Amino acid sequence: MIASAQTTLVTGNVSDNTGEPLIGASIMQKGSTIGCTTDFDGNFSLKVATPATLVISYVGYHTKEVAIAAGQDKVDVVLSENTEVLDEVVVIGYGTMNRSKMSSSVASISTKELTKAPVGNVASAMQGRAAGVDVLQQGGIAGADVNIVVRGAASLTSTEPLYIVDGVFTNGGLSTLNPADIETMQVLKDGAAAAIYGSRAANGVVLITTKNGQKGKVKVDANFSFSLQDIAHAPDFLNASQWREFANMVSDNSGLTRAEENVNPTYPTVDTDWVNAWTQNAPMYNADASISGGNDYGSYSFSLGYVNQKGLIKKSEFEKYTARTNSSWNFGRFFVSENVQITWRRRTPTSTFNIGMPTLPILDEQGRFSSWGPEYYIESENARRNNPFAGLYARKQFTTNFDVMGGFSAGVELIKGLRFTTSFSGNYTSKHGFTHTPIYWAKWNEDGTPDNDYGNNRNSLEESRNISSNYTWDNVFSFDREFGKHGVQATLGHSWMREFYRYQSYSTINDLGATNVIGFSNIDGKISAGETNAALLSFFARVNYDYDGKYLFSASIRRDESSKFHKDYRTGYFPAASIGWNIHKEKFLQGTPVTNLKLTASYGELGANFLSPYNFDDIAFGPIVYTTGGNRFTNGHAAYLKTKDLKWETSKTSDVGIELGLFNNEITFHANYFYKKNTDLLANINLNLSSGQIFEINSSNETPYVNTASVENKGFEFMAGWNKSITNELRFNLTANLTTLKNKVLALGENVQPITAGAFSSKFNDAATITRPGDPIGSFYGYTIDGFDSEGNFIFHDTDGNGRITAEDKVIIGNPIPKYSYGINLDVFYRDFDLSLFFQGVAGNDIFNARKYDYYFNYSNNMVKDVLNSWTKENTNTYVPIAKVTNADGGNSLPSTFYVEKGDYFRLKNVQLGYTLPTNISKKLFMERLRIYATVSNVFTLTKYSGFDPEVSSNTLFARGVDMSSYPNTRNYTVGLNINF
Repeated sequence: MIASAQTTLVTGNVSDNTGEPLIGASIMQKGSTIGCTTDFDGNFSLKVATPATLVISYVGYHTKEVAIAAGQDKVDVVLSENTEVLDEVVVIGYGTMNRSKMSSSVASISTKELTKAPVGNVASAMQGRAAGVDVLQQGGIAGADVNIVVRGAASLTSTEPLYIVDGVFTNGGLSTLNPADIETMQVLKDGAAAAIYGSRAANGVVLITTKNGQKGKVKVDANFSFSLQDIAHAPDFLNASQWREFANMVSDNSGLTRAEENVNPTYPTVDTDWVNAWTQNAPMYNADASISGGNDYGSYSFSLGYVNQKGLIKKSEFEKYTARTNSSWNFGRFFVSENVQITWRRRTPTSTFNIGMPTLPILDEQGRFSSWGPEYYIESENARRNNPFAGLYARKQFTTNFDVMGGFSAGVELIKGLRFTTSFSGNYTSKHGFTHTPIYWAKWNEDGTPDNDYGNNRNSLEESRNISSNYTWDNVFSFDREFGKHGVQATLGHSWMREFYRYQSYSTINDLGATNVIGFSNIDGKISAGETNAALLSFFARVNYDYDGKYLFSASIRRDESSKFHKDYRTGYFPAASIGWNIHKEKFLQGTPVTNLKLTASYGELGANFLSPYNFDDIAFGPIVYTTGGNRFTNGHAAYLKTKDLKWETSKTSDVGIELGLFNNEITFHANYFYKKNTDLLANINLNLSSGQIFEINSSNETPYVNTASVENKGFEFMAGWNKSITNELRFNLTANLTTLKNKVLALGENVQPITAGAFSSKFNDAATITRPGDPIGSFYGYTIDGFDSEGNFIFHDTDGNGRITAEDKVIIGNPIPKYSYGINLDVFYRDFDLSLFFQGVAGNDIFNARKYDYYFNYSNNMVKDVLNSWTKENTNTYVPIAKVTNADGGNSLPSTFYVEKGDYFRLKNVQLGYTLPTNISKKLFMERLRIYATVSNVFTLTKYSGFDPEVSSNTLFARGVDMSSYPNTRNYTVGLNINF
């Protein structure tokens, strides 16, 4: 009997061990010339005589042979990286570099990670993805800005890193970008990596490279998603019955007339849930499309994006349109490229909401807004309050931003390895803010006339327009050659940048009713306007050297000259150096499981000029009152007072690190220790008034700055990964990162008083935080509670022992900066299914829950159920003081340990399940690839924090961790499509 071979059409997919398809992988039948290559999705089909052996190969990966049994028609193959050949190319300042030859600290975030969750701001998707990068979100506010802090707050004036997109310095962070446009994202964390940007890099650098086309056929991609957002968590508030019980308790304790059994006789059956009234199931739409391609001479891409996000709080909304084009072309030794992005954003904000009385309806029987007053529940004038819904629906408020950024570059390869590139780039932003509050009423008398005590009886309007721009011209020589075992990469360049900012704002308050247009005929408020200009001239150089890929050295220096300083102090020099040793290339590690082992060490000096352009000179306008010869005169107003010797803030950073990869990098581990000391930080001094001259400085203006403060940050960063192919059909990738951080103010300087912030009550002026030497920036500051007195009031600890409680008895009561922050990501791939889970959290920090003032002491709001556990003579085993109306004016409500709670949390941030249709089905739908997915964001949070959300942010550096009026976080339910044509 003679066995004959059976011809079979074998289909399959080729991917790497992270699940990414390998495009153009070679599939050959062993011992023959029959073969094919994979398509855009890594799919292939090949007719072979089975049984047979297929040989699958791809550049930079280990070749694999797979046996095909008789009649077998499907096989999926996972190739592992050949680390001796494959080396990640990392974008660094003014160039690129192989990661294996880097000796500085650079974090990379993949575009896959950035697009797993629907976000309006790409910075939100960075949270927990990279060690040493802290992302602070403002709850679930639609379109809100996101604060990024790299390796701890290092300045008293700004923590924002430098953002560069395709070589363009951006004005507005990352909020203008479409996440689907991003190809790579790198964060330059240490001084050696960032020093090439000198005076602008003290807070780190975020480098974004957007997608461009590739050689081959035209590629069309489209992505669509729809989300529903609801409130992730809310505290437990009193219902109407519980409120009546509490109101009577307050009345009894305060010596007031007890409320009637039904606190609000007008509406006996009302039980309003104000959290539910304020919030909504808010939809969010994301859509983007791109077309790209290329040939032997270059590549191109064009994309459009759209986001529409309704806010969790009613009447709030965010909308964004983006358009981007990239192209690059080569003509022999000459090359050109361009990139342009246009973004339009509109935000209708509602940043906070008030929790009203459950005994009062939103609308009265006539369908009008109703407001609550003392007659409804407690006999106290403190109880009068406008219905916030009246203002919400009457007020018109929005901000719009129009952004254009782009650049053009051209260059020539002068000789082999030596290139010259000249580039011009710019960024333009126009912002328009508008708020109109017309006359409206929130309560009516019995005769139908409006009650003037409730509502807004004067028309008000505020409008502002700001324009900012920067333009940069760079000229760079770059050299990249290998001479035997010696590798040399060098950069020499010049940069010139100009910044411009213009602002104007107007406001009016009048009785003109529906007027919503400002003109000189109706202004009854103020007008302000101005503009600033600044310039920066720079020269920079860097050299990277390696011997046989084993021993690494890098050094750079930048010279900056800024117009923001007096001519005697304008120039700053920022050097850096780093070394590395690729130990795995040594002979004694050959043949071991060690695929990668590298040691690195670096040192760098960076600068900062976070100040307005004219702080080194006097600017006077408005009234200055001064005396001379016994006479009193009035002249201009001192907006800024001269500090001629202002100079650069300086950051000195040291870093040591180790990288380890085992079993062809199936297991990876990175660890770094960093120490960052920032000196000559700008701080405001107290004025020493000289005899014969009196300065009147308005609160809106600034006292002089001096370079006098210093801050240090130190910590460890750990990253680990494990990717494993269990079978050809099942694989997983597990990654985790952990950062430890310790922040401390070393000095503020002579004549600089401790900085306080976070005042949380209009009834008394007492701040929640203090910044002073020896403690972290923005440490919580208040009284320690020693228990209760016989009347149920707090006993504050007498720290100085003088028998009196004064401000001198306040101490540090909490630290807002997490000691530990971490992220964990798990990707699982099984056949055509993919599952992703992302966990994120922090530990070791505190939260100053300033909302407790409203929820425990301010009786014009609803209260949390915990107030029913307030101290009474029958209930002394509690931590809540006696409930009485005087609490709102101080005493029990002063800043103390009562407000401080643990800020630790562990959150399942994102879970996504996807399914990619088989190729034969997607092709019938005229698509190369179709993937369907479902995502849930903020699935659950484990925390002991009693507020809306433990992820508390603040626009103020000194009030981080103070929950003044946190906007609830959202839980998002999303379905979406990824389509490739």
